[in-house]
Amino acid sequence: MTKRTFIIGLLIALLTAVIAVIVLIIALSVQKAKYNELNAKYMEDEEYISAKNSRVFHYAGEKDRMTVELPGYGKVWVNACTDVPLNEADFDDFVMKDGHLRYMKDGEECSKVGIDISYHNGDIDWDRVKADGVDFAMLRAGYRGYETGNINGDDRFREYIDGASGAGIDVGVYFFSQAITEEEVLEEADFLLSQIEGYDIVYPVVFDWEVVGSGEKARTDDIDLDMLNDIAAAFCNRIAENGYIPMIYINKVQGLYKYDLDRIAGFDLWIAEYKEHPEFPYRFTIWQYATDGKVDGIEGTVDMDVSLVDYSKERR
Repeated sequence: MTKRTFIIGLLIALLTAVIAVIVLIIALSVQKAKYNELNAKYMEDEEYISAKNSRVFHYAGEKDRMTVELPGYGKVWVNACTDVPLNEADFDDFVMKDGHLRYMKDGEECSKVGIDISYHNGDIDWDRVKADGVDFAMLRAGYRGYETGNINGDDRFREYIDGASGAGIDVGVYFFSQAITEEEVLEEADFLLSQIEGYDIVYPVVFDWEVVGSGEKARTDDIDLDMLNDIAAAFCNRIAENGYIPMIYINKVQGLYKYDLDRIAGFDLWIAEYKEHPEFPYRFTIWQYATDGKVDGIEGTVDMDVSLVDYSKERR
């Protein structure tokens, strides 16, 4: 090897080392910038309760699978959705306190106590409900008949929303849908918007579409699944356009097998599962955990909910 060749080789090695250092510096700068961006978002979100304040979600890998139990069919394998944020709640941190389920982290309560109500719940003493520790109430504003297709308001909605609001309980609303077209679901959304006009709706405005079942013949029995997802998205988009927080109410089977979760992942979910903890693996913000709850001021049983988001602090 000549001296000239050696010097050229040395210069190339030095240049390669310098380039590697520059690339490393750039990579570290990008990583630091990303950290600063996420940290800034975290700091901006201090008003959120801790279950949501980072807003950085985890997702399943491409080959992830999970088991779920289907009524009458036992456990089955389900491929995980890779574009839907996973549920990150630690179910060991859900505890019963003063008769209501709460989410506790490091001794701090990071949830809100809720109920959901329709006219079936009868007379309600809302001041006593508030005193019993209820923070929010999801009220049925109306429904579409599963046979006739007619839209109806809940007979006690005005009474309930005035009573809950007057007692200092935050309010959200839902509509029981049996829409089979986008035109019908927009009719439902517009009806609901007319019902809540002038009220302070703090919690979400919810699309509640359910399989009727129990041997009853419903107009939605044969709905195309693409149409179901179309009408859910249309409802939520109409609600969002009017300045409210949209949400979709689901149960485990409905969520995993009726909805295209990739498509509706941008909307908050209200999950109904009456077990020690939900098997639904994806992110939800409200959990309806019981239908046989007891709350002072309400005679009989009532649906109970826990919210992992304090919607009174949600930016709209």
